[in-house]
Amino acid sequence: MKKLAIAAAFAAVAMATPALADGHEAKVQAYLDSEVSKWIFSDELIDAVAQQNIDHYGITEAEIDRLDQRWRKERSLGGGSLVSSIMGNELSAWLRGVKAASGGVITEIFVMDNVGLNVGQTNGTGDLMQGDEAKWQKTYQVGAKAVLIDGVEEDGGVNVSQASLTVARDNGFRLGAVTIGINVDALK
Repeated sequence: MKKLAIAAAFAAVAMATPALADGHEAKVQAYLDSEVSKWIFSDELIDAVAQQNIDHYGITEAEIDRLDQRWRKERSLGGGSLVSSIMGNELSAWLRGVKAASGGVITEIFVMDNVGLNVGQTNGTGDLMQGDEAKWQKTYQVGAKAVLIDGVEEDGGVNVSQASLTVARDNGFRLGAVTIGINVDALK
Protein backbone atom coordinates (compact mmCIF):
# COMPACT_ATOMS: atom_id res chain seq x y z
CA MET A 1 0.00 0.00 0.00
CA LYS A 2 2.80 2.39 0.91
CA LYS A 3 4.58 1.66 -2.40
CA LEU A 4 1.37 2.49 -4.30
CA ALA A 5 1.03 5.81 -2.47
CA ILE A 6 4.65 6.71 -3.26
CA ALA A 7 4.20 5.74 -6.92
CA ALA A 8 1.00 7.80 -7.10
CA ALA A 9 2.80 10.80 -5.59
CA PHE A 10 5.60 10.56 -8.17
CA ALA A 11 3.04 10.26 -10.96
CA ALA A 12 1.20 13.34 -9.67
CA VAL A 13 4.43 15.33 -9.55
CA ALA A 14 5.36 14.22 -13.06
CA MET A 15 1.95 15.24 -14.42
CA ALA A 16 2.02 18.57 -12.54
CA THR A 17 5.40 19.51 -14.00
CA PRO A 18 5.20 19.00 -17.76
CA ALA A 19 8.39 21.01 -18.27
CA LEU A 20 10.36 18.18 -16.73
CA ALA A 21 9.45 16.03 -19.71
CA ASP A 22 11.94 15.58 -22.52
CA GLY A 23 12.01 18.38 -25.03
CA HIS A 24 12.56 21.47 -22.90
CA GLU A 25 15.81 22.09 -24.77
CA ALA A 26 13.99 22.89 -28.03
CA LYS A 27 11.71 25.39 -26.26
CA VAL A 28 14.65 27.03 -24.49
CA GLN A 29 16.63 27.22 -27.73
CA ALA A 30 13.64 28.78 -29.50
CA TYR A 31 13.45 31.42 -26.74
CA LEU A 32 17.17 32.10 -27.05
CA ASP A 33 16.80 32.50 -30.81
CA SER A 34 13.73 34.73 -30.69
CA GLU A 35 14.25 36.83 -27.55
CA VAL A 36 17.78 36.63 -26.16
CA SER A 37 19.21 37.26 -29.62
CA LYS A 38 17.67 40.76 -29.37
CA TRP A 39 20.00 41.79 -26.54
CA ILE A 40 22.99 39.45 -26.45
CA PHE A 41 25.01 41.74 -28.77
CA SER A 42 23.94 44.99 -27.10
CA ASP A 43 26.48 47.69 -26.39
CA GLU A 44 25.54 47.59 -22.70
CA LEU A 45 26.54 43.95 -22.41
CA ILE A 46 29.52 43.87 -24.79
CA ASP A 47 31.07 47.09 -23.46
CA ALA A 48 30.77 46.05 -19.79
CA VAL A 49 32.40 42.66 -20.36
CA ALA A 50 35.13 44.13 -22.56
CA GLN A 51 35.91 46.78 -19.92
CA GLN A 52 36.16 44.22 -17.12
CA ASN A 53 38.49 42.13 -19.30
CA ILE A 54 40.71 45.20 -19.63
CA ASP A 55 40.46 45.97 -15.91
CA HIS A 56 41.40 42.39 -15.02
CA TYR A 57 44.14 41.97 -17.62
CA GLY A 58 46.90 39.89 -16.06
CA ILE A 59 44.86 38.93 -12.98
CA THR A 60 46.41 35.99 -11.15
CA GLU A 61 44.73 32.87 -9.81
CA ALA A 62 45.55 34.06 -6.29
CA GLU A 63 43.78 37.39 -6.94
CA ILE A 64 40.77 35.57 -8.43
CA ASP A 65 40.60 33.28 -5.38
CA ARG A 66 40.87 36.28 -3.05
CA LEU A 67 38.01 38.07 -4.85
CA ASP A 68 35.88 34.93 -4.80
CA GLN A 69 36.45 34.39 -1.07
CA ARG A 70 35.68 38.05 -0.37
CA TRP A 71 32.44 37.76 -2.40
CA ARG A 72 31.37 34.67 -0.45
CA LYS A 73 32.15 36.33 2.87
CA GLU A 74 30.25 39.49 1.97
CA ARG A 75 27.26 37.44 0.75
CA SER A 76 27.20 35.52 4.04
CA LEU A 77 27.21 38.85 5.91
CA GLY A 78 24.41 40.33 3.80
CA GLY A 79 26.55 42.54 1.59
CA GLY A 80 29.69 44.59 1.32
CA SER A 81 31.58 46.83 -1.06
CA LEU A 82 32.44 44.11 -3.60
CA VAL A 83 28.88 42.79 -3.77
CA SER A 84 27.53 46.34 -3.95
CA SER A 85 29.97 47.29 -6.73
CA ILE A 86 28.67 44.48 -8.95
CA MET A 87 25.01 44.38 -7.94
CA GLY A 88 24.87 48.18 -8.24
CA ASN A 89 26.72 48.63 -11.52
CA GLU A 90 25.15 49.77 -14.80
CA LEU A 91 25.19 46.31 -16.35
CA SER A 92 23.35 44.77 -13.39
CA ALA A 93 20.70 47.50 -13.57
CA TRP A 94 20.34 46.92 -17.31
CA LEU A 95 20.08 43.14 -16.79
CA ARG A 96 17.32 43.66 -14.21
CA GLY A 97 15.44 45.60 -16.90
CA VAL A 98 15.89 42.74 -19.37
CA LYS A 99 14.63 40.28 -16.75
CA ALA A 100 11.59 42.45 -15.95
CA ALA A 101 10.76 42.86 -19.65
CA SER A 102 10.70 39.06 -20.09
CA GLY A 103 7.32 38.82 -18.40
CA GLY A 104 8.44 36.13 -15.96
CA VAL A 105 10.27 33.92 -18.44
CA ILE A 106 13.73 34.95 -17.19
CA THR A 107 14.36 34.16 -13.52
CA GLU A 108 17.98 35.36 -13.39
CA ILE A 109 20.85 36.54 -15.54
CA PHE A 110 24.53 36.71 -14.75
CA VAL A 111 27.36 37.70 -17.06
CA MET A 112 30.96 36.50 -16.78
CA ASP A 113 34.24 37.84 -18.17
CA ASN A 114 37.08 36.02 -19.92
CA VAL A 115 38.35 34.43 -16.70
CA GLY A 116 34.92 33.50 -15.36
CA LEU A 117 34.37 36.35 -12.88
CA ASN A 118 30.90 37.87 -12.73
CA VAL A 119 30.54 41.25 -14.42
CA GLY A 120 26.86 41.89 -13.68
CA GLN A 121 23.87 39.98 -12.39
CA THR A 122 20.23 40.27 -11.49
CA ASN A 123 19.89 38.11 -8.38
CA GLY A 124 23.30 37.66 -6.82
CA THR A 125 25.23 34.41 -7.16
CA GLY A 126 26.71 32.40 -4.31
CA ASP A 127 30.21 32.87 -5.69
CA LEU A 128 31.92 35.41 -7.90
CA MET A 129 34.01 32.93 -9.87
CA GLN A 130 32.15 30.82 -12.42
CA GLY A 131 35.21 29.80 -14.44
CA ASP A 132 35.37 26.42 -12.74
CA GLU A 133 31.82 25.57 -13.82
CA ALA A 134 30.38 24.12 -17.03
CA LYS A 135 28.33 27.26 -17.70
CA TRP A 136 31.58 29.09 -18.50
CA GLN A 137 33.81 26.20 -19.58
CA LYS A 138 31.35 24.79 -22.14
CA THR A 139 30.59 28.16 -23.67
CA TYR A 140 33.42 30.70 -23.50
CA GLN A 141 36.15 28.09 -23.83
CA VAL A 142 34.37 26.28 -26.70
CA GLY A 143 33.61 29.07 -29.17
CA ALA A 144 31.64 32.16 -30.08
CA LYS A 145 28.41 30.30 -30.84
CA ALA A 146 28.53 27.79 -27.99
CA VAL A 147 25.30 27.17 -26.07
CA LEU A 148 24.74 24.96 -23.02
CA ILE A 149 21.18 24.18 -21.93
CA ASP A 150 21.01 22.48 -18.55
CA GLY A 151 18.30 20.19 -17.28
CA VAL A 152 15.23 21.47 -15.49
CA GLU A 153 15.39 21.99 -11.74
CA GLU A 154 12.70 23.19 -9.38
CA ASP A 155 13.65 26.51 -7.78
CA GLY A 156 11.18 28.01 -5.33
CA GLY A 157 8.23 26.35 -7.04
CA VAL A 158 9.41 27.31 -10.54
CA ASN A 159 10.83 24.88 -13.11
CA VAL A 160 14.05 26.49 -14.33
CA SER A 161 16.61 25.53 -16.94
CA GLN A 162 19.84 27.50 -17.08
CA ALA A 163 20.96 28.38 -20.59
CA SER A 164 24.51 29.60 -21.01
CA LEU A 165 25.97 31.27 -24.09
CA THR A 166 29.28 32.76 -25.11
CA VAL A 167 29.34 36.56 -25.11
CA ALA A 168 31.11 37.56 -28.31
CA ARG A 169 31.46 40.49 -30.63
CA ASP A 170 29.78 40.36 -34.05
CA ASN A 171 33.11 39.27 -35.54
CA GLY A 172 33.21 36.21 -33.25
CA PHE A 173 35.82 37.53 -30.79
CA ARG A 174 34.95 35.90 -27.44
CA LEU A 175 34.64 38.14 -24.39
CA GLY A 176 32.90 36.03 -21.74
CA ALA A 177 29.68 34.16 -21.11
CA VAL A 178 26.14 34.70 -19.88
CA THR A 179 23.83 32.38 -17.96
CA ILE A 180 20.08 32.89 -18.11
CA GLY A 181 17.64 31.13 -15.81
CA ILE A 182 14.52 30.35 -17.84
CA ASN A 183 11.12 29.45 -16.39
CA VAL A 184 10.35 26.60 -18.79
CA ASP A 185 6.67 26.52 -17.82
CA ALA A 186 6.34 30.09 -19.13
CA LEU A 187 7.58 29.09 -22.58
CA LYS A 188 5.20 28.39 -25.43
